[in-house]
Amino acid sequence: MERILSKDEIAELLSAVRDGDIAVEKEGPEPVGKKQVRQLDLLFSQSSRHGKFDNLDIILDSFARNYGISLTNCLQRSATVKRKSIDTYEFDNFLQRLGDRQAIGIIRLDPLRWGGLLIMSCELAFFMVEKLLGGYFDQKSFLPNRPLTTIERHVLQGAFDDACLDLEKAFQPLEKLDSALVKVETNPRLVSIVPPDTLVIVCNYAVNLRDLSGEITLVLPLPSLEPLRDKLREQMAPLTKKIDPAWLSRIGAEILEMEAEVAVRLTEVGLSVRDILNLQVGDIIDLDRTPTAPLTLLVEGKPKFLAQAGAIKGKKAVRLMKPAEEPKPPGPKNKVR
Repeated sequence: MERILSKDEIAELLSAVRDGDIAVEKEGPEPVGKKQVRQLDLLFSQSSRHGKFDNLDIILDSFARNYGISLTNCLQRSATVKRKSIDTYEFDNFLQRLGDRQAIGIIRLDPLRWGGLLIMSCELAFFMVEKLLGGYFDQKSFLPNRPLTTIERHVLQGAFDDACLDLEKAFQPLEKLDSALVKVETNPRLVSIVPPDTLVIVCNYAVNLRDLSGEITLVLPLPSLEPLRDKLREQMAPLTKKIDPAWLSRIGAEILEMEAEVAVRLTEVGLSVRDILNLQVGDIIDLDRTPTAPLTLLVEGKPKFLAQAGAIKGKKAVRLMKPAEEPKPPGPKNKVR
């Protein structure tokens, strides 16, 4: 067991180090330049790998296109909506990021397990309220430093109703949704659609008008979308592996109604160009066939049957005898040395 230094011995050692009697190890050289430190936010950390949802961006982009048209019709001004990002958060952590001046629309998404949220930024919400109440577009909008009033939230209900319809259109290839606005809130603490630790998919959109740039955010609970995961994968399956019975039935019915050219070929005669140029009216071409030799019936230029010539009810006709043999491809030529 090592001996423990006494109090006097420790004091003498520190004094020797201070006076320079005992050499100490030098520290390493200072690093050249300043190192950049990236902040790690443990509270709002994303778990995008766990919440990855293949092909969901196709549905979300479809909603953006539809809602851009709806905003254009509502405001009578050209509006575009483009997706910026898709993230995954725990629901409680996401709510802590919200302010108290945004318009939070709580929407129903039947038959999915839980509803969702459609959030308008305060700039977009106040802009739409002003224009829907008759404000001039050329006049610069004033952004109040307060939450939306009850009347202002009521004015925005039409815009949220349009978003619900556009969401139904976007999900139409996967699921027939019955989406509707439940209410509009401004206080995130009054919003509760899922348990706090539930993962939600958060899609941020940029809304661009002529004189405004705002944002809308679509929030969808991940467990509600889980039943649609296989359907999304099937929608993007390769065409060679994906077979639609209804489509095959329709194609088969349409093919039966198609018209096809049917012709009967008597024979083929090989003539040189010189013989063809020397042909005159009244010349006889030997067909080298007997009257009872079978004819070839062609469908769209392809030989399909052998037939026998005849007549029925005073009209020329042919009787099908047997399927025509498909011509065999020429074999390899023998090499002569």
